[in-house]
Amino acid sequence: MDLPTLVHQYGLIAVFAGTLLEGETVLLLAAASTHMGLLDLRAVIGVAVVGAFLGDNIAFALGRHLGPRAAQRFPRLAAAIPRVDRLLERWRWAAVIALRFMYGMRVAGPMLIGSGTMPAWEFIAANLVGAVLWAAVIGSLGYVAGQAVERMLGNVIEAERFLLVLVVVIGVAVIVVHALMRRRARRTDR
Repeated sequence: MDLPTLVHQYGLIAVFAGTLLEGETVLLLAAASTHMGLLDLRAVIGVAVVGAFLGDNIAFALGRHLGPRAAQRFPRLAAAIPRVDRLLERWRWAAVIALRFMYGMRVAGPMLIGSGTMPAWEFIAANLVGAVLWAAVIGSLGYVAGQAVERMLGNVIEAERFLLVLVVVIGVAVIVVHALMRRRARRTDR
């Protein structure tokens, strides 16, 4: 099975699985692949919204249920929960939405929020808005990147011979310089 067939058959499943956790890379690549007709951009963004929304809600629920025990076991976590609550008191939905765009915080952030006092209904609502914004922004960036790559490929194909010659010339130059340096080192050792 070739790569385009794999992407066409399993691409949306990969987007869903990837966006359950972090997902930026998966979403960027999937959106970029829409230029080749392998996936539909609306479907990619829609599946990303669902995956991201469910993933953060699962992390929030884990924080809600495991947070008290984890706080007892890990004092640093217990100290972070009041700080997160104070941040949420001030910024509410903006904090939940912004958290989605902070790489590496997609799982830990909702778990910490779940350990705190934010009502579940409020997190779910803010999380839905954040998932839609995140998928639209990251998906659009991937789409634009796909356009840029598509345009560059035309130029690369035209410049392919030049690049090949350049690589060969540089390679030969490195070999010659290396040989000359070894020869000089042998002469000085005598």
